[in-house]
Amino acid sequence: MLKACKTLILMLTLVIPALCLGTASVSAAPLSERVLGKADAPVTIIEYASLTCDHCKRFHVQVLPRVKQTYIDTGKVKLIYRHFPLDRVALMASALTECVPRDQFFGLLDVLYRSEDQWAHSKDPKAELAKIGLLAGVKRSAFDACLADDKLSTAIVAERQAGEVEHKVTSTPTLIIGGTVLRGVRDFAEIEQAIEKAARR
Repeated sequence: MLKACKTLILMLTLVIPALCLGTASVSAAPLSERVLGKADAPVTIIEYASLTCDHCKRFHVQVLPRVKQTYIDTGKVKLIYRHFPLDRVALMASALTECVPRDQFFGLLDVLYRSEDQWAHSKDPKAELAKIGLLAGVKRSAFDACLADDKLSTAIVAERQAGEVEHKVTSTPTLIIGGTVLRGVRDFAEIEQAIEKAARR
């Protein structure tokens, strides 16, 4: 009964308005950072995203590859990905990404965004996510264990709440590049401008 109540409270935090989330933070051990690029890159992009967000999908599929080729692979920029689940399905998908080794995180993230239409809008998202997990080497029993891990779910929600408090994140995707905050869908030119501005500081 206690576990069921705890899960219900967790789910409710995902639909409470952002202002309320910011005033009632969830206590949890922080997740280790998910970093794409060299740790000592001079410019950092912090991305808050939801795996069921179409705009986030567009960024990851259409814009990020060019950012990666131009700035991340050349050592000029690193990207830190942070979970900002907008719904229960996004929370499940976020949990799946935490079930794989860190060096597989962005590969799995790419697969999830590219196949978002198939699993996020299916009649049984959990089953579809489990299939993707198998392809990434996550057995169904391990995936179920991740979903049942209250500490993991709480940590993911806490990461969302930290974004709301620290960076005033209210929508996805939100990119923080130096002192510039970019909300919503942005093209490569806008992101490039923010990167170059941050590099000059």
